[in-house]
Amino acid sequence: MPLGESKKIDSSLCCPACQEPLRPMVLGCDGCGIKVEGPFQLNEFATLSADDLHFLRIFVLSEGRVRDMQSALGLSYPTVRARLTQLKNKLVGIDISSESSFREASKSGKAGATDEVLDQLAKGEIDFDEAMRNIRKLPKNKKG
Repeated sequence: MPLGESKKIDSSLCCPACQEPLRPMVLGCDGCGIKVEGPFQLNEFATLSADDLHFLRIFVLSEGRVRDMQSALGLSYPTVRARLTQLKNKLVGIDISSESSFREASKSGKAGATDEVLDQLAKGEIDFDEAMRNIRKLPKNKKG
């Protein structure tokens, strides 16, 4: 594909050999044609599904008003709130099924969130690789 032509790809594509997530390795400038190669890190929004991105766009366009989101999406208030909670959990990298345990993990910082992920691993709710991905996505503790 010539430089300058954009192709949208699903950011959740996996490697056909090992099933790990793919990430960008080359960036190019449309203006001068220069290419920069290296391992680039995707932000948390780039890894969202198309449905989650659509939901996030509606959230921003409605300025966070759940009533406006309800009418735009044709969903009930509890459904919109549940989707917001799911999206929030995805953005922080933790898949916690109950909102109350998510709040507890968030309040206690990285250590508490790490413990929550390790508890999920111990219960068999997630596998080792998913636990490691979740822990790596947690915010770094600031020393100060």
